[in-house]
Amino acid sequence: MAACSPFQDVSSGKPLFMAVYVTVFAGVLFSTLFIVSSLYSASNSDNKKSQFTVGSWLSPSSSLPRPQVDVIGLRNQSTSVNISSDATVENFLTRAIWDLPSPDSKIPDLASFRLTREMVKYRAKDNVIIVTFGNYAFMDFILNWVRHLTDLNVFNLLVGSMDTKLLVALYWKGVPVFDMGSNMNTIDVGWGSPTFHKMGREKVFLINALLPFGYELLVCDTDMVWLKNPLPYLARFPEADLLTSSDQVIPTVTDDSLEVWQQVSSVPFCLIWTHFGSISVTLHRWFSQHYKMY
Repeated sequence: MAACSPFQDVSSGKPLFMAVYVTVFAGVLFSTLFIVSSLYSASNSDNKKSQFTVGSWLSPSSSLPRPQVDVIGLRNQSTSVNISSDATVENFLTRAIWDLPSPDSKIPDLASFRLTREMVKYRAKDNVIIVTFGNYAFMDFILNWVRHLTDLNVFNLLVGSMDTKLLVALYWKGVPVFDMGSNMNTIDVGWGSPTFHKMGREKVFLINALLPFGYELLVCDTDMVWLKNPLPYLARFPEADLLTSSDQVIPTVTDDSLEVWQQVSSVPFCLIWTHFGSISVTLHRWFSQHYKMY
């Protein structure tokens, strides 16, 4: 059997078809080369992209370029925050209650927490200031006392600290605090103990220190819980030089008028002074008696 070649047949009998075959063959060849080239180029592009987005962040020694604009922007932003934080002097006298100091700030010197007229002025409202006091053992009571008042939108308050540990803790919690200079122990002193009675005397000294500032004063113990704003009720009695409250649970009246004080036997623990001129003599006499006794 003789061998048969298609190209021989075409060249001998059909020149037109040979030209067509050559054209088709050349087209297929160029198409194949184009497809292979495209696939190779895409593969290289994907490899470069993955190396930039992953390798440049995971490998610190990568030689590929980083997005310098974003890095510089973040660096500038960080620098501006640090400068702002360093340049801003936080004034604990005027800072809002529960507004925490900056974590990278430093607490002011202890001398800055001494009770002054300026400190009371910043916190007083309508010439009224509300004050409580205690040592570190009473911190939970103090925070509860402050929280209930601020929840009632009462912010004209101050807390007297009887030890440095409480002062520091309240400062970092955003509670306006001042140093009473009592040097009290930080533990629970126990009801009726000599140290407990010393706390009562410290209340007298505190009131005596506050009165010369000329503000109406509401002083109460830390275990009081205010369910209503007491100031509107107290303002109803402008003629009163001194108002007191006690822990007596049996009322002597059936309405919201003042109790019949002759029928009250419990010890008063909450006081407010409204007219300092007329009551100052009595208060100073009270202070003098406590000072001589101890």
